[in-house]
Amino acid sequence: MFLFKKPQRDEVIVVDDFLDKYEFKVLRDHIEDCNSWGFTKGISVASEGDPRIYYGFSAGVVDEDAPEEYLYEEGFHIQFIKQLNERVKEQFNLKEVIRCRLDMTTYRGDNEIVFGPHIDCDREHTTSIFYVTDSDAPTIIYNEKRFCGEIPKDIVLTEKQRILPKENRLVIFPGNHVHTGMCPINYPVRILINTNYRD
Repeated sequence: MFLFKKPQRDEVIVVDDFLDKYEFKVLRDHIEDCNSWGFTKGISVASEGDPRIYYGFSAGVVDEDAPEEYLYEEGFHIQFIKQLNERVKEQFNLKEVIRCRLDMTTYRGDNEIVFGPHIDCDREHTTSIFYVTDSDAPTIIYNEKRFCGEIPKDIVLTEKQRILPKENRLVIFPGNHVHTGMCPINYPVRILINTNYRD
């Protein structure tokens, strides 16, 4: 197994075909069939705007108040997500999963919709995004960093990198980089696994 180094300073690492084809298919099938999805008024931040536009769907895997405690009662898919996260920890030398969730946004017209910029946790951490589906709705990572709280509305953000969702693609980066996602235009959904790790 090839070992990667965890992202240094401002590094964004993209790894295609992170799982072998069979492992990925099993993971994807269980996620697509799970019944854990819940409606979220603000998929990135609670107060991001018109709830008719900025909603999404999510499903808990590990809550931030209970690191490494997987919510197995949510369904059979949880064990496959844990296997994925264990591999990420091992290959990038990360210590602990402090938060993990499934995230889904859906098609809502042909207008480009960018969700609210945010960080996932109020502490230093590493973030991974694992794409379950292909989509045309990129993840946007900004140059600016925050270590706690919401992103001020008047902050000027400059794009560092856009990453297109591709099945079985893993993106990993220092989690204090402000980032966000978008809605698909040419695809019905964008599904990903968002995990945060203690270094």
